[in-house]
Amino acid sequence: GNVRSYAVSLLKAYWGDAATEDNDFCFDYLPRITGDHSTYNTVKAMIEGRCKGYFLVGENPAVGSSNGKMQRLGMAALDWLVVRDLQMIESATFWKDGPEIETGELVTEEIGTEIFFLPAASHVEKAGTFTQTQRMLQWRDKAVDPPGDARSELWFYVELGNRIRQKLADSSDEMDRPL
Repeated sequence: GNVRSYAVSLLKAYWGDAATEDNDFCFDYLPRITGDHSTYNTVKAMIEGRCKGYFLVGENPAVGSSNGKMQRLGMAALDWLVVRDLQMIESATFWKDGPEIETGELVTEEIGTEIFFLPAASHVEKAGTFTQTQRMLQWRDKAVDPPGDARSELWFYVELGNRIRQKLADSSDEMDRPL
């Protein structure tokens, strides 16, 4: 019964003073589904050059998705790839030691993808909630600090968002306004 009040409160939390009744509390700033963004359509867009960059967080499509070859070819066509994981995974190193390098289908020197490997914190190195295999939401406390430069996903995305906002602070482009 209070959906509208809840939605208005949430939109005000997102956009602060910019969310007013006159602009429908910035409801139009919410992202919209613009099509089919499933794995294979996204990889196809990579290969065709329509998808320029990609974030991999806790997944390894070079060997963990069906049709790993297609995944590797897609990643080889990107401008940039961000890999956040606990260790160097195949999706971060496909450009130098993937099967297509061995067969000559891909040549390391011809792959233009700039890869950023950012070490992630493990579940024992961060506090928060998670859903386990029984689909039960559980809280856990941080047991130890992460090593070196490893950070949580929350830290990463907040830092990324803050840096993007800072870079676009003086933008007059209407598209940048929600940021």
